Amino acid sequence: MTYEEAYLYMKEAGKRGSVYGTETVKELLLRLGNPQDRVPVVHIAGTNGKGSIFAFVGHILEDAGYVVGRYISPTIFTYLERFQINGHYMKESEFARIMETVIPVCEDMEEAGLPIPTAFELETAVAFLYFVQKKVDIVLLETGMGGKNDATNVVKQPLCTVLASISRDHMQFLGDTLQEILEQKMGILREQVPCVAYPMQDEMRQIWLKKCDKMQIEPIMADTDQLQVIAENLHGSRFCYKGQEYELGIPGIYQIYNSITAIEVCNCLKKQYDLKNVNIKNGLKETVWEGRFQKIKDVPLTYIDGAHNEGGWRSLRENIQAYFTGRPLIYICGVLADKEYEKMVDIMAPFASFIITVTPDNPRALDKEILADCYRSYGKPVDTAENVFAAQRQAETLAQELTEPVIVVFGSLSFIGPLIPRIK
Repeated sequence: MTYEEAYLYMKEAGKRGSVYGTETVKELLLRLGNPQDRVPVVHIAGTNGKGSIFAFVGHILEDAGYVVGRYISPTIFTYLERFQINGHYMKESEFARIMETVIPVCEDMEEAGLPIPTAFELETAVAFLYFVQKKVDIVLLETGMGGKNDATNVVKQPLCTVLASISRDHMQFLGDTLQEILEQKMGILREQVPCVAYPMQDEMRQIWLKKCDKMQIEPIMADTDQLQVIAENLHGSRFCYKGQEYELGIPGIYQIYNSITAIEVCNCLKKQYDLKNVNIKNGLKETVWEGRFQKIKDVPLTYIDGAHNEGGWRSLRENIQAYFTGRPLIYICGVLADKEYEKMVDIMAPFASFIITVTPDNPRALDKEILADCYRSYGKPVDTAENVFAAQRQAETLAQELTEPVIVVFGSLSFIGPLIPRIK
C-alpha cells in the first residue's frame, strides 16, 4: 500500500464524521492486540493549552534522554504531524505500513455488522501501534474533544492524567456550562492515578477535588501562590516557582501557567523517570510551540495564533493589550462555523484598526462574508480575501501606510499553517 492509498482511506473515513463514545475504538484496539496497554501514557484533556503543556513536558523528557511519543490534534503543517517521536513526524512509508494492518481489521468489523471506525478512531489506533513498534519510553496523549467519550480514553492505567485550561468549546457535545465541560474532561481520570491540573477558579477546583477524593486520586494543582514573575515580554519570561528560577523562550503569561503545570507533571513522573531540575530548566527554555502567538515576520511585525475558542481569544487579547497597546493592528481572521465566532468578534474587535476575513479551507468553515459583517457591526473597516496568502499581501500593503503596525493572523488552526513556511 502506498501512502497516497492509505491517506485516501483515512480521508474517506473522515466523511463519516465523529462518533462520540469509545465502544468502536475499543473493539478496533482489541482486534489489534490492545497496543494502548503496552506503552506508558500520560493523558491530557482540556480546552486550551494541551499542546503547550505537552510541548514543555516533551522537551523536558527529551533533555533527560528519553524517547517521547506525542499524539496531537489538530495539526497545523501536515497530516503526519499528529504522530511524533522526539519532535519528528511519522514517515509516509511507516503510515502506509501500519494502515496495511489496520484496514483489514476495519473491513472485518464491517463484515461482522459492527460500526466502522471513524477517522479519529483509526488515527488513535495507528498512533498506539506506531509507538509500540518504535518502543518509545513514554506517550504524551492528547484528547481530541472532551474526555469521557473521547476515542483516546481507552488507557486503563496511565502514569498520570492532566487537566489543561477549561473554557467554552464544543458545547453541542460537552455541555453549556464550564462545570458540565469540566465533568466531561474529568472522564479521563482513573482510580488512584495522580491528576495534575492547570490553575482553576475556586468553584471548578472544588468540583475537581471532590472527584479526586471520590476516586482516591492525589490532586496536584499548579500553585500560582508560589509563582513570582520576574520578567515577561515578547521574547519570553523569567519566573520563580517553588523557589526555583526558570526561563521560557516563548511569550505569554498563560504560557507561564502552562509551564508550571508541566513542571508539576514532571515532578509526578519522577517516580518512574530520572528527571532532574536541570532537565526541567533546559526543557522549558528550549521549548518552541509553533502556531501559538508566534512571530513569523519582523517587517511588518506579524504574529500568528491558533486561538480558536473563547479561552484562546481571551489569551490572545491579553497578549495584544500587553505588547501592542497604541499600535495599529491589522487582523487576518478566519474561523469555523461551529465556533462562537460572534463572541470572538466581541472579544477581539475593539482593538483592531483593520480586519481582513478569509474562509478557511475546511468543510466546517464560516463564510468570510458572514464574519466580515460581524466585524462591520462594530464599526470597523473590513475587507475579504480569497485566501490567507492574498490576505497577507493586502495586510502588508495596508501596513506600509501605518506607523509601527502589527499584523495578527488568528481564528482557526486550519488556515494559519500554510502561512508559516511561506513568510518565515
